[in-house]
Amino acid sequence: MNISRSIVAALLGTTMLAGAVSAQQTPTAPAPTAQQKAEVARDFMKLSVDGGVAFRAIHLARIAIFEADPVAAKKLIADARAALAKAKIDSTAFMKAEADLKMPQDMKPNPAAAPGPAVAWLPIDGQLTLGEDFVATPAKAAAVAEANKHLEKGQRKEAIEKLKLADVNVMFTMALAPLDRTMADVDMAAKFVDEGKYYEANAVMKKAEDGVRYDSVAAIAVPQKAEDKKTQ
Repeated sequence: MNISRSIVAALLGTTMLAGAVSAQQTPTAPAPTAQQKAEVARDFMKLSVDGGVAFRAIHLARIAIFEADPVAAKKLIADARAALAKAKIDSTAFMKAEADLKMPQDMKPNPAAAPGPAVAWLPIDGQLTLGEDFVATPAKAAAVAEANKHLEKGQRKEAIEKLKLADVNVMFTMALAPLDRTMADVDMAAKFVDEGKYYEANAVMKKAEDGVRYDSVAAIAVPQKAEDKKTQ
């Protein structure tokens, strides 16, 4: 049975998955680490609408420069700066060291990150995916299909409950922008455009786009069954 590991994907900057569900813990699940507890404490499925708006504007500004439309590029960069300023205070950014970001195995890995302090990350997009240990059975395939129907209708709670009852592990993968670094890059792009340095403006905005990283956390953690523990 061929089944996609992706349950549903949100387009860049949309709010389809915003606030969908908090991580769910069960008494029989392994004890969470301090970092996992911190992730559970925040609403990690809440995306930054303004952050998504900013990155759309950045991309369109690069296209405007390519099409030799400096007036449009300047306006779009200004729009990106304004959106990032709003995103900075929308309570969606969270602190984490880049080296601690975890990518799913079936996605292109993040570039190697040198050890460093935690920085503020802005979640600009998100995707629910099946756990890496997912094995399709008729019951689980049916649960995934039903979950997709609920998600298409915006019924996030019902979708998660359907998957939980079917013992389907679900991960939430986020596209993250380093907030301070991105704001600095866009500020520099605005300066370059004001000076008529469009090549440099495009280069620094490309740097902002290339700075996006990915992180994956458990949306549903199915507890390990007793018989599984005995085999370890």
